[in-house]
Amino acid sequence: MPQDVEFDIPIPSWTTPELAAARERNLRWARRMELVGGAEAERRYLFSQVADVAAYSYLGAVGADLDLAFDVNGWFFLFDDQFDVPLGEDPPAVGVCEELIDLLRLAPGTVPRSSSPLADAFADVWGRMAEGMSRRWQERSARHWTEYLSANLAEACDRRAGFVADSGEWMRLRRRVIGVRPSIDVCERVGHFEVPAPAVHGTVIESAREIVTDVIILINEVYSLENDEARGAPNLVTCLMRERQWSRAEAIGELQRRADVRVRRLSRVREQASRLCGPLGLPDAAQEAVDRYLDVICAYLRGIYDWHRLAGRYTPHVAQHASPTAAGFLNVTDLAAPTT
Repeated sequence: MPQDVEFDIPIPSWTTPELAAARERNLRWARRMELVGGAEAERRYLFSQVADVAAYSYLGAVGADLDLAFDVNGWFFLFDDQFDVPLGEDPPAVGVCEELIDLLRLAPGTVPRSSSPLADAFADVWGRMAEGMSRRWQERSARHWTEYLSANLAEACDRRAGFVADSGEWMRLRRRVIGVRPSIDVCERVGHFEVPAPAVHGTVIESAREIVTDVIILINEVYSLENDEARGAPNLVTCLMRERQWSRAEAIGELQRRADVRVRRLSRVREQASRLCGPLGLPDAAQEAVDRYLDVICAYLRGIYDWHRLAGRYTPHVAQHASPTAAGFLNVTDLAAPTT
C-alpha cells in the first residue's frame, strides 16, 4: 500500500493546535461559497481532509491567517477534482480555468464574470491573499497561479487527445500543475513578510523552490498511485515501470532515491542562503526574511509529507471509487456551472 512507503524528510513536524476549529471554520466557508453541494459532497470533503493540509504545512499560522491557508487548500483540491471526468469528456472546469487566468490580470478583489462557485471562491481567497502584500508580491503570485491554471489546461488537453507522456514530460508538467509555487507564496502571506528583490529572484532561492516542488511531486506520485491506476491516469511510477521494465517496488524505490538526493541538496542550499544578502548589499532584515523563507518552505515540505500519510484522500476507500468512467472523488456536483 503506497501510504506505507516512507520518505526521509529530516525536518521537524508541526501541527496547529487549532486544527479542529479551523476545519469547522473552513467547512462553513465552503458551504457559504457553495463549494460543497449536499450531504454526500460534504461527507467526501471531510473524509478527504484536503483542507487539513494547511494544519501541518504553514508554520505558526493562526486565526484568520490559518483560515486563509485552509480555504486556499480546500479550493485547490475541489478545483483539481473537477478535471477528473469520464474518459472522452471535456471538464467544465476548463472554462473556469480560462476565466481565472483573465481575472489574475486584474486587481485583486475583482468579481469574476460568471459568478460560478469555483470562480467566486478563488476570487475570495485571492483578494485575501493579496491584502497587505506588495504589488511585486502580488504580481509574482499571480504569475505562479497563472502557470498552475495553464498547466491544468495542458493536462486536460493531453488527456482528451490521448497523449501518453514519458517520465520526463510528465515530471515537467507536474512541476507546474502540482501548485506548489502559489502555495508557498501563501507562506509569506500568512507569515506577513516578503523576501526582497533581488534575493527572491536569485538562483539560491529558486533552487530551494525547485527542490521543495520536486520532493512533493515524488511523494504525491507514490501516495496517489492507487487512485491514478484505478482512473487510468498518468503517474511517474507507472511511467518508469513502462519505460524501464521495472517492477512497482523498483519504480517506487527510484522515487525515494530521487527524493533523498534532493533533500540532501536542500541542506546545502539552506547553507548558501544563509550568506545571500551581504554580498547583495541588503540589510540584516533582508537576510532574516530569507532565512525565515527557507524555514517556512522546508516546514511546508515536511507538512505535506505528514499530511499525505494521514489524509483520507490517499486511502484505498477513495481508490475504490475511481475508474476511467467516473468523476473525481470530490467532483460530485457541477461546481463549474453558474448558479441561478
